[in-house]
Order: sequence, then structure tokens, then C-alpha cells
Amino acid sequence: MKKAKLITIMGVLPFLALGACATKGDKNVSAPIVASNEAQPIEMPAPPPAPITNANVDASASTSMDYAAGSNKGFEETASRSRLSIIDIGDRVYFETDSYILTAKAREILAKQANFIMARPNSKVLIAGNCDERGTREYNIALGARRANSARDYLVSLGVNSSQISTVSYGKERPLDARPSTDGWAVNRNAHTKIQ
Repeated sequence: MKKAKLITIMGVLPFLALGACATKGDKNVSAPIVASNEAQPIEMPAPPPAPITNANVDASASTSMDYAAGSNKGFEETASRSRLSIIDIGDRVYFETDSYILTAKAREILAKQANFIMARPNSKVLIAGNCDERGTREYNIALGARRANSARDYLVSLGVNSSQISTVSYGKERPLDARPSTDGWAVNRNAHTKIQ
């Protein structure tokens, strides 16, 4: 028994001696190590911060960018993965005089709108048909409705849920350009897509 105590004391003595050699001003000497049968906790370094990705960025804190392609400030992205708005991809399609047939450019813009809307399945969309000032009020209301329905039907054919879309016709009541000229009339013949 005395031999076991002697071995234990002899094993601890060098460590105690090292601890006694340390002075208060010596910052390079660590605290003495004491032999123990209990496991000592090991301090682990803190994990590095997570990288910034789209998955951990608060989308509600982002702002939408405005592109020159459109003109509707109300059709902004509120949810999402990118910072695009409908303005960025085009919120209006234009028509020829007395027509509700979609041009190639109009179909291109509507295809982009369809992708935008399908990425937001809870959104509600209003398409407003508009006309230039020529013709009677009744004629322009009917033509505006056909333009809005033409845009809606094309969006639905591309996969947009029809229950998301409603239409309205303003006829000639809401012109974008008040000039009574060919250029003014061309701007006013449109179907305007808006997120409600």
C-alpha cells in the first residue's frame, strides 16, 4: 500500500514542481497539469459562420429592382428567390389598331410573365385591356375585354392557373399617352398585367 502511494506521489511531484516554477509575471507558462482519473472537458473552437446563400437570406428584407422593360410599379415581387418584378420582364403587351391578336413580341413577354406567375402560385393577377381614344366608348370597352382575354388565354395555355387571373376592360378611359397622334394611340392599345 505504501508503495502505491509512493508511486502516485512520485508521479505528481514533477508536475507540482513545474507549477511552482511559474512566476506571476511569466505569461508563457501554462497552469500545472494535475493527474486525475476523471475526463477533462476539451474546449472546441467555435464553428465558422455559415456562408451567405439564397437559402438563408431573408427574402422579405430584399428590395425589388426596376428594369426598363415595363411601367407598372404595383407588380413587384414580394416573396422570393430572385429580385425580379413583373416590370423587369414587361407588364404590358401592345396591339395593332382594332386588333386583339397577340404579336410575336407580346407572346414573348407573356411567356416571361407566365414563368413569373407560376413561380408564385398564391398570387392573384389582374389583366386590364386598354384602347386608344378613337371609336365609341362601347366599341372600346368590348375591344379592351377581348385584348385582356387574349392575354389571359395565352397565359393559361402556358400553364398559369386560370383561377389566379381576372380581367377588366377600361376601353379608352385610362390612356397612358394623351397625345392624339399615331405614337400616342400605339401606346394606349395594350393589355396591362398587374399583381393584386
